[in-house]
Amino acid sequence: MVTVRGRQRNKRRGRVSKTTAGKSRRKEYTKKHKVIIQNDLVRKNWDKSKTLKENFASMGLVADVNEPYRTTHHKRKPDQVVEEGDVGEYKAVVEQMEVESKNGAGPVVRHYSPAECELWGGLVRDHGTDYKAMARDKRNTLQHTPKQIKRKVEGYLKFQDSDGKTKMGCVG
Repeated sequence: MVTVRGRQRNKRRGRVSKTTAGKSRRKEYTKKHKVIIQNDLVRKNWDKSKTLKENFASMGLVADVNEPYRTTHHKRKPDQVVEEGDVGEYKAVVEQMEVESKNGAGPVVRHYSPAECELWGGLVRDHGTDYKAMARDKRNTLQHTPKQIKRKVEGYLKFQDSDGKTKMGCVG
């Protein structure tokens, strides 16, 4: 008769203990996650007792933009017509969102880190608009091409002209 140790015996019986780390990870994964709402208008009209889909439906919005097009086989039939929803009861929220979208957010200015400001500012100070010389400069450690450098320097100069400086300030 062969003697078998405890763990191997359990393997033969099909009883292998699970790790506690795996159990806790599974519990964390199944926990309900908090919804973060960035839009002020949606946040004002949000009801915490409702689910995400219920909240969007009460505001006249759709949680999943592809939902009207789905069928059982995820293919739309050619004769199926998707109708726009009636916005009568949701008029206030929908109108406010339309006004916000028409106003627009304006141009987006990319923020540059102090290290990038130092690099591009130094290259502009030393070489002016000679992008080929900037490409050969030893500070160009990422080996940007002259076209890439031109695009990055133009963005940097826009950033310098705008009032949107980084919190840490811009060196250069």
